[in-house]
Amino acid sequence: MKSCPHCKIQVGGDGEYCPLCQNPLVGQSETPRYPVVEPAQRRASLLYKIIAFFLLAGTIVCAALDFMLTEGPHWHWSIMVLVPVVGVLLLLRVFVKRRYNAPKLLFQLLVGISLVMLFCDWYAGWGLYDLIGPVLCIATLVLNFVFAFVNKSFTENGLIYLLLNIAVGIVPYIALLLLNRVRSVLWVICLLVSVITFLGLVIFKGRTLWSEFEKRLHM
Repeated sequence: MKSCPHCKIQVGGDGEYCPLCQNPLVGQSETPRYPVVEPAQRRASLLYKIIAFFLLAGTIVCAALDFMLTEGPHWHWSIMVLVPVVGVLLLLRVFVKRRYNAPKLLFQLLVGISLVMLFCDWYAGWGLYDLIGPVLCIATLVLNFVFAFVNKSFTENGLIYLLLNIAVGIVPYIALLLLNRVRSVLWVICLLVSVITFLGLVIFKGRTLWSEFEKRLHM
C-alpha cells in the first residue's frame, strides 16, 4: 500500500498522487480498486474516426485515379463517390452524438438521400429519383404514423409528426405541379398516404396534437 510522506496517510489502489495534497505517493502499488471502464461514447467516437479515415482515404484514391491518372476528357466518376461518402459520414455523426429522435432522424435520412439522388440525376443523368423518391417518402410517412402510437414521448414531438406528414407528402407533389413535370403513380400514392396518415393522426391523436399546438405557440 502506498503512503503520503506529507499527510501521513495510507492510500490503497494504484494511484500516483495523494488525494489530499497531490504530492507523489511512495510505496508499492496495489490492484486497482475500481475497473477502468471506457465510456461507450468514446468507443463510438473512435469507431467513427476509423470509418471516416478509411472512407475519406478511399475517396482520395478514387480522385487521384480519376483526375491524375486518367488522361483526356472523361466523366469524373470520383465526384459520384464523394457525395454518398459525405452523406454516410454525416449520418454516422448523428448516431455517434446520440442526439436524435425518431421523426428527426427519419427526416434527415429522407432529405440526405433525396439530395444525393437529385445530385446523381443532375450530374449523371440517371433519372432515378422519380422512382426512388416517392418510395422513400411513403416509407417515412408510414413509419411516422407508427411512431405516433409507439413512441411514449409523442406529446413532445406531436407537431413534428404532423408537419412531417404534411411536408413529405404534399410539398413534393406541389413542386412537381409548379415544375410542370409528369406526376407518376408513385407520387400520387405518396400524396394519398400523406392525407390518410394525417387523417389518422387527427382522429386518434387529435387532443394530443391540439394540446401540443397550444403549448408550442403559447396559446
